Amino acid sequence: MHDDGPAGAVEVLLPPPASPGFLRDFLASQAVPGCDDLAGGAHRRPVVVDGAARTVTVDWNGLTPAGLPVHVGPGAADALAPVLDRVRRWLGEGTESPAADRALTADPSLAPDVRAWPLIRLPGAPDGFETAVLTVLGQQVSLAAARTFAGRLVRHHGTPVAGGATAFPSAHRIAGTDPARLQRDVGVTTRRAATVHALAVAVRDGLVLDAPPGRDGAPAGEGAALLRERLLALPGIGPWTAGSISMRVLGDPDVFLPQDLVLRRALGAAGTSAAAAMASAWSPWRSYAVMRLWARAAFPDSAGPLTGGGPGGPGAQ
Repeated sequence: MHDDGPAGAVEVLLPPPASPGFLRDFLASQAVPGCDDLAGGAHRRPVVVDGAARTVTVDWNGLTPAGLPVHVGPGAADALAPVLDRVRRWLGEGTESPAADRALTADPSLAPDVRAWPLIRLPGAPDGFETAVLTVLGQQVSLAAARTFAGRLVRHHGTPVAGGATAFPSAHRIAGTDPARLQRDVGVTTRRAATVHALAVAVRDGLVLDAPPGRDGAPAGEGAALLRERLLALPGIGPWTAGSISMRVLGDPDVFLPQDLVLRRALGAAGTSAAAAMASAWSPWRSYAVMRLWARAAFPDSAGPLTGGGPGGPGAQ
């Protein structure tokens, strides 16, 4: 770690991912217009801790076996530990699982994917509420459409920060906004706006969406089950949304999403029941299979060493 400039900016080296291309491309596929900047082979965005935003830059072009450079902008010294904790969660640090690789290699249909993306991480969330909202906005639409909706939400309700970016709106701010206005500003259906609002109210009133992921593939256990239960109680949230949020926010290692069209196509499954049955043998490591199936379908060029250049590839939906 070293001081990298004015007003307490800091650069640190975080542990390098074993399958960096997938992690880079997956996180790029989740980028929210106006909030995330992918220029120049880096991923730059505000990270908010206790209401204050610091600009974080993940320098994929600077990746070496020694580490992945992460630059935390002005004000870093005031909250470096909690900011880096969020960055580590976002990058899925510590979710690599040799046990998952061994188990999934036993399935001939997945073994090539395990070799292509060894010790794949479960990408996390820079902010649990943001990730949950993006997931809700992605219901029954493409990820590109979900990002467009999220960009509108940021434009109308986000908070401008130094450097020209805009921080994603807080749950408190969205909870205090009329759902009819959310519908008009974002361009979603009345029902979808009501779900976003209900989610914000739940977070404002105590629903925790920032729990750290399990380390070393440790089961998320009762925390994941309770989160799914509370999410499913909200209007407009079903199994796909609750499972996706559990996987991203808690790092739950055993999520499968049979409703996901990309996964069903990758498995050649005709319906949700058939897909769920095919995936049952991968428990308790189904999330790691999901990531590889998404990689195979959406990021096939992300296998192997990272050679530099900007993030690319379509999003998985």
